[in-house]
Amino acid sequence: MLDRFREWLSDNLRYLLLGLSIVLLLVIAFFTIRLITRIGSDEKKPEMEQMTEDGSEAQGQVSKTENKLKKEPADSPLHQLVEKYYKAATEKDYDTVDTLNEDEKDRKEIREDSAIESYNNIITYSKAGMTDGTYVVYVYFEAKIEGIQTLAPRLAEMYVISDAEGGLKFGDRTGSTALENYMKELAADDDVQALVSDVNTQLSNAMAQDGDLKTYVKGAYKSGQVTDGTDETDETDGAADGSGAGAQTGTMKANTVVNVRAQESAESTLYGTLPEGMEVEVLENLSSGWSRIRYTQSNGTVIEGYVMTQYLSPAG
Repeated sequence: MLDRFREWLSDNLRYLLLGLSIVLLLVIAFFTIRLITRIGSDEKKPEMEQMTEDGSEAQGQVSKTENKLKKEPADSPLHQLVEKYYKAATEKDYDTVDTLNEDEKDRKEIREDSAIESYNNIITYSKAGMTDGTYVVYVYFEAKIEGIQTLAPRLAEMYVISDAEGGLKFGDRTGSTALENYMKELAADDDVQALVSDVNTQLSNAMAQDGDLKTYVKGAYKSGQVTDGTDETDETDGAADGSGAGAQTGTMKANTVVNVRAQESAESTLYGTLPEGMEVEVLENLSSGWSRIRYTQSNGTVIEGYVMTQYLSPAG
């Protein structure tokens, strides 16, 4: 029996070896494909699809879950850029301001804020931009206004890009619809909303302590100098220009960043902040210039509160 087996093995050995070789190659190929697939999957984890200027999809953007608000250290290039920009604004060095910023609206606002003597206690926060090497920057500063002792907390939003020499400068936030939408999405993030709410609260407290500051800020809003949507005016400011007359109910959108209050008063509890472009349901328009609205936060919480009617526009 053993001799027969040996004879059979001798006659068929080459076929057995060939079969084992094929099986071994298949096993190697299987694990090689799995390894390549896994590596490719890992490389794509920190990326999300984004829209280019022509509406096509592109890759390379950090996912929203990883794109957390980051406080920049004092020696970071982003913070140094911000410091240089506001130093030039303080010194009324508008040539440097124009060199550092491509956004015409920002440059105009710097010139119109001529009553600001200095920008103090600057803190820079950032999120990743649409493409590598770009950033969305939120700048906190306390403005020293001419003739007013109390500093006014403010928050500015900017977009940072690379210049021709490889340095950093502020880009045009309205350069494309995709960029505008991207920045609106970031503005709706919980961490950015918390920052906006905190700055608004600080401004409200400062105004409560200094009547001159409150008068200045109210005047700046009415003249259009302050456009970040923080509604630190009283209810008559919304009604004086007739903004409450003929206002619509139903779906509307915020035409700028605007606070949501518990009652129809700038002194009432701050519920949160609507980013520009966010749609809400308008339940009621009041003669005071306020509207009662309802909307859903990104975490699913339904909020019902009040905003000034002048900061709402028809959706679409």
